[in-house]
Amino acid sequence: FIASVFNTQEQEHFDLLSEYVIGDVNAVPGSENFGEIESVDGVGAELSHARNDLDALIFNLQHKGTYEYNNSQIDWGLRFTQEDIRDRVNEFEFISDSGFFVNDEIDTTPLDPFDTIDDGIIEPFSSIRADNEVVTRRVSGFGQWSGKTTLGKHQLWLNAGVRGQVWNVQTETISGDSQFFVSPRAQVALKPDWEKDMLFRFSTGLYHQPPFYRELRDPTGAVVPNVNAQRSIHFSLSNDYSFKMWNRPFKLTSEIYYKSLTNVNTYTLENVRLRYRANNNAEAFAQGLDFRINGEFVPGTESWFSFGYLKTEENQDDRGYIARPTDQRLKFGILFQDYVKNIPNLKMYLNLVYQTGLPGGSPSNADPYEFQSRLRDYRRVDIGTFYVLVDENKKAKTLRFLNSFKTFEIGVEVFNLFNLQNSITNSFVRDAVTLEEFAVPNFLTPRILNFKVKMQL
Repeated sequence: FIASVFNTQEQEHFDLLSEYVIGDVNAVPGSENFGEIESVDGVGAELSHARNDLDALIFNLQHKGTYEYNNSQIDWGLRFTQEDIRDRVNEFEFISDSGFFVNDEIDTTPLDPFDTIDDGIIEPFSSIRADNEVVTRRVSGFGQWSGKTTLGKHQLWLNAGVRGQVWNVQTETISGDSQFFVSPRAQVALKPDWEKDMLFRFSTGLYHQPPFYRELRDPTGAVVPNVNAQRSIHFSLSNDYSFKMWNRPFKLTSEIYYKSLTNVNTYTLENVRLRYRANNNAEAFAQGLDFRINGEFVPGTESWFSFGYLKTEENQDDRGYIARPTDQRLKFGILFQDYVKNIPNLKMYLNLVYQTGLPGGSPSNADPYEFQSRLRDYRRVDIGTFYVLVDENKKAKTLRFLNSFKTFEIGVEVFNLFNLQNSITNSFVRDAVTLEEFAVPNFLTPRILNFKVKMQL
């Protein structure tokens, strides 16, 4: 039996003033003014303000059990959860064009920056103000059977289970409908009686993701109590192949999968914040494959190479499929470790990552179908060198006090060795006259030098 209480208090307070110039850039290589603005189309500024506070108190009461018999095992569990959320959202944004504040006219005609407001009040371009008090009560449970048997000379593992949940969302003014789901799933693993050491796995299931508070809040700050759980059907086929090469152990893992999703609660990335639409207005799919080989490419060290492919798209209101925010098609990764042959305690590693760019997101008040650009490809190289002063096979001869440690290592690392500019999301700059929005990338950290000391008692 498990009981827990968790409280989190979060604040998001900021005032951001930014100024910008929009114009045509000289793109002629070798020109004296290469990369500089030649003609200015717009000058303006943005003031973004937020005073957002969240206080969440989450209580859990849970029971788990296990029963074993012969070659089988039964697991079960039951949980009650209450989520008590207090949330205040207070955000606004002013946009200035050539020194004049303008209002949100996105759905009408382009603005004349010299227009004045009839009542003389300067109103924000966009504003969100909400005070939400939400209580969610959930009762969930699961049951699972696992067994081991044989199929001729082959070993067979079977696993089947079901998970369910019922929940209700209440606000100060609205009580949502009680919702319920049941999610069955199963997995089969087969280890053939072959000379080659292989393991095949197939799994499938119906999965539900009930909404938490953030997924209940729409872009206006209002809570929608009857948001449904997102639903998906999974199919996954994988293989583990263990073998020896150069008289050393290696393992190749392969997996291919497909997921069909309905009741999708779509979201967009506004800068680095998720903005849910809270309307279950889409269906989606995800398909891909992963390969990874790891082993002792250098005796006594573990290295690996990986490749992944992913395609995930969504269809909002039957308008056609577009890329989801996580649609990252290709990924290559290498972690290579080595040591100096004559000084085995001097070790190094090299980490290389290449990923194709993610979708660039869209402003919270915009149509995502009009913002389908992608971020630049992600590239990164890390390198590190370590020296082992003490471990189970080595003791210090001069600095004897270090022998009180099981391990003691010192080292230096360089992250993002080539100082490549990788972006995580976009910020969007609005031109108040033309109403165009321009994506400006938010870059991740540049090159970093890190000194490391590792101790274990």
